Amino acid sequence: MTLLTRFTDPQAVDLWDSRFRWRSGDRLCDRTIDATWQRVAEALAAPEGNDGAYWRSRYAFAFGSWQILPDPRLLRHAGTDTPVPLLTEPRAVVNAGLFVSDPHTRQARFDHKRFGSAAALAVRMLDDAAMAYGPSGDQPLRFGIGVIGVGDALDRLGLAYTSGRSPSVAQAIARSLAFGCLHGALQLAEERGSPASGVGLASLWMHRGLPASLAEAAERDRRHQSLTRIEPQPELACLANGASDALEPARTPETTALERDGSGLQLATRAIRAAVQPWIDAPVCASTQARGAVQGVG
Repeated sequence: MTLLTRFTDPQAVDLWDSRFRWRSGDRLCDRTIDATWQRVAEALAAPEGNDGAYWRSRYAFAFGSWQILPDPRLLRHAGTDTPVPLLTEPRAVVNAGLFVSDPHTRQARFDHKRFGSAAALAVRMLDDAAMAYGPSGDQPLRFGIGVIGVGDALDRLGLAYTSGRSPSVAQAIARSLAFGCLHGALQLAEERGSPASGVGLASLWMHRGLPASLAEAAERDRRHQSLTRIEPQPELACLANGASDALEPARTPETTALERDGSGLQLATRAIRAAVQPWIDAPVCASTQARGAVQGVG
């Protein structure tokens, strides 16, 4: 089955056309956004060898359904006639807003299992990217897998961004991101091996309550030095049909009204940031509004 990506936001179309659509001279190479996804997925799956077709399909589906968005440098250059810049810390985001089942109903729930599986796939994708475009040598890998759409997820669950429950729900999403990334990393360490030296992941998980079996596996995994980082990704949020960036609120009448005052929104953002931080490998960065931060679009 061929997935046809749906654009619902004109700014997203403009951003794709101006920043990520491959042109070679006067020749238009990416006829559609799905051609962009296939180009990037094929380039990333190359290190997979005989399994390349399977992973190319998995990556293209995740991109086309807006579940995972890869590093903007990969979107621009992977599979084109322009070299990909050296990726010392490749990035990706998982779109949390798309993992709410039955949104805006009483049955709305966040699907942590599917979200964790997407996070694991993002790790594999970036591991492939590091093999293809990262520094040479046997060095531990540093990834920056973050989120967009957390505010959208809260809204689809029927929670106001300033609700007292929102920090705990955001924390549960961050926990699923962390565990999903960890499972993906441990699988790759088993498949591809680890450097003889390196810090690995064990120290990052020291206070996260890992089961003994996972703690032992994390101690052995020196392939990956860090996995998660939440920071503004305005281009990727805008491309994903205007998803809320990082931990920002969804664009709703409630948050628009709160922005006139600012203090309540700032307090809610700080509470959510503090709640997710224990599960994220790097300090959580403050966000900027996705639409306003993408210059030259619209």
